[in-house]
Amino acid sequence: MTENALTVADQSAPLAQQDRSLDFLTDANAFEHIWRVATAFSGSKMVPAHFQGKPQDTFVAIQMALQLQINPLLCLQNVAVINGRPSFSAQFMIGLANSRGPFAGPLTWHSEGQGDSLSVTCQATLAATGEIVSVNVSMAMAKADGWTKNAKYRSIPEQMLRYRSATWLIRLYCPEVTCGMQSTDELKDSDTLSQRKINSVSNNNAIEQLAPQDSVAALNAKIIEGSQVESHSEISVVVTEDEEQEEPVLNKPSEMVEAQPQSQPMF
Repeated sequence: MTENALTVADQSAPLAQQDRSLDFLTDANAFEHIWRVATAFSGSKMVPAHFQGKPQDTFVAIQMALQLQINPLLCLQNVAVINGRPSFSAQFMIGLANSRGPFAGPLTWHSEGQGDSLSVTCQATLAATGEIVSVNVSMAMAKADGWTKNAKYRSIPEQMLRYRSATWLIRLYCPEVTCGMQSTDELKDSDTLSQRKINSVSNNNAIEQLAPQDSVAALNAKIIEGSQVESHSEISVVVTEDEEQEEPVLNKPSEMVEAQPQSQPMF
């Protein structure tokens, strides 16, 4: 085999294995085929309710499945959408890490303490180096970050901490196996925390706009003072009108004299 033939062979090998998950962007036939598949899946009662009757959302999920090279039905069953952002279930992320992650074996856990002192550590061994990597989470952390708003942290706290420690470890050491996606619980918690921060900032801004330099007491005093000024203005107008009505009577002394005996009681 000539040198040129070797060069052609070496260049053609990667092309045969090239990822074709994005062909639909430039190939109308590929796009049409995926659309038909998405329409068929969205019409099934075996996909989650948030994909039923929504071929557009199903289309996107199937593209995720192609990118991850997994069965589209598995992807649909394990994808949840939180405020327009897709996320994976923790179990699904653990399964992907165990089957295609850079670890020498599956993820493992060990727990310490009970109740509020409970902590869970997820660990794995990197196949390339033999290094043991781990992530630890605890109930104290769960309470501080607001995870315990999820009732499952009260009913099955150890299981929830296992899921959380695993998804953190996966996103830290092998984010490529999930394309950097977060777990559903992580996304819910982060959105809740962000919303609390937004509400706090909005409330502070509203207070500063109402009284940027004055105390609440000073602001109340100004409001009361303003009300008194308005009241005096209304009274002065009434008095002025009364005076204008009485002026013709004061300008007629004779009529006042005649009317005076009628206003005084007789013996």
